[in-house]
Amino acid sequence: MPRRLSFLAAAGAALILAACGGGSADIASNPSPATQLRPTVWTSEGRPFSSCSLSPGCSGNPYAPFFAYSTVAPPAGASLSGVVRFEVRGNELANVELLAGSGYLPRYGKFNITGDRTVAWMDLDTTRLPNGPVSMRVSAFNVPAGQPGAAEIVAMQARSWTINNAATMQPGFSANVVSAPADGATVSGITRLEIRGSGIVNAELLPASGYTPRLASFNVSADRTMAWVDLDTRSLPDGVKDVRISAYNVTEGQDGASEIVAMPARRWTVANGTGTFVAGVTMAPVHGEIVGGRVLLEVRGSGMRNVELLPASGYTPRLGVFNMELNGTYAWLEVDASVLAGRALRISVFDVPPGQPNAREIVAMPSREWVLR
Repeated sequence: MPRRLSFLAAAGAALILAACGGGSADIASNPSPATQLRPTVWTSEGRPFSSCSLSPGCSGNPYAPFFAYSTVAPPAGASLSGVVRFEVRGNELANVELLAGSGYLPRYGKFNITGDRTVAWMDLDTTRLPNGPVSMRVSAFNVPAGQPGAAEIVAMQARSWTINNAATMQPGFSANVVSAPADGATVSGITRLEIRGSGIVNAELLPASGYTPRLASFNVSADRTMAWVDLDTRSLPDGVKDVRISAYNVTEGQDGASEIVAMPARRWTVANGTGTFVAGVTMAPVHGEIVGGRVLLEVRGSGMRNVELLPASGYTPRLGVFNMELNGTYAWLEVDASVLAGRALRISVFDVPPGQPNAREIVAMPSREWVLR
């Protein structure tokens, strides 16, 4: 399921320089959906060297397997407030960081990276930064953080912005579970998990120890006093599962996080009788997030035969049908943000192809609403 750029042979030299850290590329700003699907990539000298569909069929340049370019970031000179989305695309991405305009400190955030190492994203919570001017860049590396021999590509050259958040009293940080199955419970179908407190920015359902795999991401209320998720337990394999709920005071990927284990480890027995049919969303904007341009949605699991973007209830209108790996373990959909905004949506997974009877359904992403930028 590669999601890579196809480059013109004449551009090979420029891209090799970029892969060695000698150049970088930003996507030219253009709101046209067609242009966003086939963006122009620019060298550090400001010359276009290639264009390519972002569809999964695009093959990479064999001469430069490591490359990166920014696809979502505020323009230079922008005034920033609230949560701001950043995205980088490329190939063989092992670590992507939001850094100071020059140097490597402070590190403002570390990007999440898809399993195929072609897309990286993060949400910067600007309310944790002081108001005023700031300069940042985005750098991509071909080895994980802390490992030697890293090649760096400046996917987004340094840009100056102004942080401009209204002065508010910052609440304390607290979190406690108010709704979840008891320790030793048998769970099936959809169950509500909810925590309450103050200063909650991110909450996750995690294994009893460690941080992977992340089993669910919670929606968070605007006042940060409540977080909830309607967990479809059919996204988990049947059997015994030891889990906890952890809350954080920063968005995913940012440094300086404090963690509160809102629900200490509990053992649940998952009993849906789904066998090898499991599914869960691995990439989607969080509830209430501001979205723009094209948004990538991803689902992973097993036994998947059809994945659809649907209204929160009902089956019409069908807003998107995901592309699917033949082995039924991975599905993805790129959709224009205007389709997503202003309505409650879910992602449902089925174990038979569209139109066939006796389908079992897993709600991989329960109802979320997004706001158009």
